[in-house]
Amino acid sequence: MSRKKGFTLIEVAIFLVITGALFVAVTVGVQNSISQQRFNDSVQSFVDFLRNVYSEVTNVENNESAGRSEKAIYGKLITFGETSKPSEVESSDARMNSIYVYTVIGDIKDISNGNTLDLLNALNADVVVETKDENSSSFKPAGLIESYVPRWSAQIENTNNFEPFIGAILIVRHPKSGTVYTYVKKGSTIEVNDAINKSKNGNGYSNVLIDHLKKESFKIETVDFCVNPEGDQPFYNRRDVRIKLGARNASAVNIVSDEDSACREGEEGA
Repeated sequence: MSRKKGFTLIEVAIFLVITGALFVAVTVGVQNSISQQRFNDSVQSFVDFLRNVYSEVTNVENNESAGRSEKAIYGKLITFGETSKPSEVESSDARMNSIYVYTVIGDIKDISNGNTLDLLNALNADVVVETKDENSSSFKPAGLIESYVPRWSAQIENTNNFEPFIGAILIVRHPKSGTVYTYVKKGSTIEVNDAINKSKNGNGYSNVLIDHLKKESFKIETVDFCVNPEGDQPFYNRRDVRIKLGARNASAVNIVSDEDSACREGEEGA
């Protein structure tokens, strides 16, 4: 008479251990794959955002959307790290990583050739317009205000200490030739909304853009943004999104290869 053989406790335990290990490995692999895809998506989204701003500058149409019919659109100002968000922006996300885009407008008048920033200064370039009603005057950002928050909670950092990138990018057309120039301001931003809020409290309004043009705080240089995923998981590397020196159009915005990246862990960027 033969006996039916069953599994011993040891065999069952070994089976459960192997099955559990395979399940954990597959789960971790799937999670890592999803996280990596989200990170790649956040990097590409940031690139697309910057390229879109260039496209808006190069394809601008001057009309009354500039805020006033006697004004012309000369470009865009991107701010990183403003402490106050525009009232036009519906998003409740007010963290330092929020990014805002403003339309740069200026007067329409005959001017001589010269440096782009000097000419914008002469044209009273600003990103804010005054609006008047029967009882009072007020100030608001010019044109359509855009906001951008990096996808999947990614952080936009600088290269030397990986702190949040604080600064501004000015992408403008030369008032005479129409050539597009890119100017960079690092270390501090332009507090457009803070100036507007102060004007609402009766403190007047000072042209925040022209103030910085006079101070010559903008420079023509390469700018590297380090895109860092939330939590900085060990298998991630910060990706370098670069606006090349002398940028004229959207093609100047690119994801830098790891070999040339200014965002490697432990290495100080250029």
